[in-house]
Amino acid sequence: MKDIYLSSIFMSIDPYKYKIHFARVSPDGTEPLNDYVADFENWKYWNMYSKSRDDFNRDYIFSLISFYPERDTWLFGGIWRVVSRDMSKVPYPYEVELVDEYSEYIGRLKIKYPYKDRGTRVKLEHHFKELIVKELLEEPFSTLVFPGYRNIDIPFITLEAIMKKDAPAWKNALSIKGIYLITDTKTGKKYVGKADGEHGIWQRWGDYIYDGHGGDVDLKKLVDSRGFDYVRQHFKFSILETITGWDEYDINDRESHWKRVLMSRMEEVGHNKN
Repeated sequence: MKDIYLSSIFMSIDPYKYKIHFARVSPDGTEPLNDYVADFENWKYWNMYSKSRDDFNRDYIFSLISFYPERDTWLFGGIWRVVSRDMSKVPYPYEVELVDEYSEYIGRLKIKYPYKDRGTRVKLEHHFKELIVKELLEEPFSTLVFPGYRNIDIPFITLEAIMKKDAPAWKNALSIKGIYLITDTKTGKKYVGKADGEHGIWQRWGDYIYDGHGGDVDLKKLVDSRGFDYVRQHFKFSILETITGWDEYDINDRESHWKRVLMSRMEEVGHNKN
């Protein structure tokens, strides 16, 4: 099948007026795709950021979001007009506004491009003619579709967004007993927990979304010392195993097993105290 190049669809664009933003995982482990899904305003701030240089030194930003579930794939994140720039306001020196043109493709258009260079804010004319249309989704991409227990590796802010939307697919799937893992991406420390309540993992994870620690002693100490925003930024959740038809003893046994395997009772690497 013959490739369809993006330039044949975005025909009104003068690439010399644009910087292209290849938004990729940040040094602290935050994925732009997760911020986009959680709240579009979060994604907007990715297009206002600069450490010190005037990276977005043209009139427009052509934004692409690293679609990390698929290799060499980017999700169209909109065209932003740079309204003003003030480098004294680093790290967010830009005021930007979303351009209406082509906005119907935001979150729907997947682009194939094996971009490997270090630069993330570069001249569009060097790449525009090589961007290939990979797929056009019927609806904007969302994590409201449950990916399966084995594929859950979800940041706090994404889980928070899912729970606020009370997403039925997630709620139904996670209303099951099991053993879960919380990882602090800043330090690498791990916390192994069990969910054995009536509504299982969904209910237990809701406790963390509410206060950041869910009543766990060491996590509460962390929240008290570093604040709720710390866990919102650095915690991520995954499932070690789901449990059906087992009694309380079995669940406790499996929880202990995973604590041993992951050594999460050791203070240097974990947050479990027992």
